[in-house]
Amino acid sequence: MTSIPVGAPIWADSLTTDLEADTRFYMRLFGWTSVDTGEDFGHYTTFGLPDGSSGPGRAVTGIMPCPPDMPPSQMWNLQFRVDDCDAATRRARELGGTVVSEPEDVGSLLRFSMVADPYGASFGLVEPKEPGSGFEAWGEPNSIGWVEYRYDGVPAEGMRFYTALLGWNVTTPPWENPSSPKPYAALSAAGSEREFGGCHASDAWELELPPAWNVMVQVDDAVAMCERAVELGGSVAAEPLEVPGLMIAGIAVPSGTVVGIQSPRGWE
Repeated sequence: MTSIPVGAPIWADSLTTDLEADTRFYMRLFGWTSVDTGEDFGHYTTFGLPDGSSGPGRAVTGIMPCPPDMPPSQMWNLQFRVDDCDAATRRARELGGTVVSEPEDVGSLLRFSMVADPYGASFGLVEPKEPGSGFEAWGEPNSIGWVEYRYDGVPAEGMRFYTALLGWNVTTPPWENPSSPKPYAALSAAGSEREFGGCHASDAWELELPPAWNVMVQVDDAVAMCERAVELGGSVAAEPLEVPGLMIAGIAVPSGTVVGIQSPRGWE
């Protein structure tokens, strides 16, 4: 069906109050192509990495106008792959999660639900029904390459809900201080050695925010990308910060949605 492992991130998207402005911003900032699916699908717009063809390129994320009864996204919404959306949604509820929207079909492409974990962080569960559903690029420049969860506590404990629901492997990376009372938790899907994300203990200003998932787009230079975002009418939501092996930052699109970026720069 798709090469994305069960339990791993399969898609990310956001709701916007200004589809035209945000679409233009993303295309100019990341060099993406875009395809509007039209009125029948709420003008859902898929972004892709150009692949040299006349088509939409390789899918990386999506955006759509806010329905009348929903607020715009503060951050990109993250979804994980499951084999059975209905069963996984029931299991999430049994584990103490909250079902935000019940499973429903999206055409013939997939079955989808939205839930919130016991701490209030929302995410989606996606059961793909056709080949090629989900990310067609991961970890390449200008595609999503990492997802990060912030948690006010011991990260491995915060991930217990997800290990029970999605079967994740949770490990402590070798660069983590072994004496840390709240060591970083690296995440990978069952049966896969590739880490797709992590969980860190909230610190400083993050302590005032609820737990949440943040999607990180891989870029060549996070500092330069922040400067470019401002030139294009966006803003810097989180100034560039060095972490082990990476430079990370947060940028806000014209309508306000924040997305993380990361680059291998740092320690120079």
